[in-house]
Amino acid sequence: MSHGISTLHNLGVLETLRRPLTATTAAKAHGLDPALISGLLEYAAVRTGLVRKVGKSFAATELYSPESQFLLELYTGAYRDNSVHLDTFLRCPKLAPAAVDRKRHTQAIKIGGSFAVKGVPEVIRQLQFNRILDIGCGSGALLVALAKQNPDFVGWGLEMNPSMCRLARAGIRLEGIKGVRIIRGDSRNPRQALVADIRSRVQTVTACQVANEMFGAGFSGVVAWLRGLRRAFPGRPLLIADYYGRLGSKASGDERQTILHDYVQLISGQGVPPSSLKQWKAIYAEAGCRFAHAVEDTCTTRFIHVVVLGSQ
Repeated sequence: MSHGISTLHNLGVLETLRRPLTATTAAKAHGLDPALISGLLEYAAVRTGLVRKVGKSFAATELYSPESQFLLELYTGAYRDNSVHLDTFLRCPKLAPAAVDRKRHTQAIKIGGSFAVKGVPEVIRQLQFNRILDIGCGSGALLVALAKQNPDFVGWGLEMNPSMCRLARAGIRLEGIKGVRIIRGDSRNPRQALVADIRSRVQTVTACQVANEMFGAGFSGVVAWLRGLRRAFPGRPLLIADYYGRLGSKASGDERQTILHDYVQLISGQGVPPSSLKQWKAIYAEAGCRFAHAVEDTCTTRFIHVVVLGSQ
């Protein structure tokens, strides 16, 4: 089912069906077999809410939204090969990270980058943080949002993925923002990625949906990352926006998307993040950081933690 819907999305069929069309007309528009596309659309209309059948025509519903397109690009796009070649990674897990399709991941973030930073600009505004380094900045959505609400804002984005850097820079140019710079570099080693002058100017560090990538080897990876941030930015506030994992935990709730994300984290070598605030606090303490405050979404497992990086 997921591959079928993903194919309709990838080929642009769902976009074509923004207005009702017969399967024959849709097939002709995309150079597809009419009988096969008809059967696939029938199946999609029966099994999902993304397609509806109106008489002899098919139409994409309002559920084919930017959020659903983001999910398709992420789970059936960026992580597709991790699922298809799972037998290989079960034997050799270290190969899993390289299977992630970074171009499809960039496309997913292009569509839904604002989802990852939801609520963060408001928290930063309340805390009056400025001169921010956004670790793993992705599309630059957070930096753009902060710059648009404060003309005096100065920010830096650190991102390893070159296609993501291009996307972030394009977005900044489009918005006409002058006070934000995107730097390509490894967020696991900020002292090497950033020159001393920039490190000294940074007042606050943010990391949105970045820490969860560090759990492939258990808690040791994220502890080492936090200690690296301490050395680079001693005494500075660190704002982490992430989520509580659920796969394998005793936490209750029908959080299907969270468990799905846990699964793709697992098969892509990123590991499943801790399921509770208590476990995250233990990690901060081990890394020599002081936990200050938590904002937790009661409808999902997402959170924002404010942590103070300890001295060197």
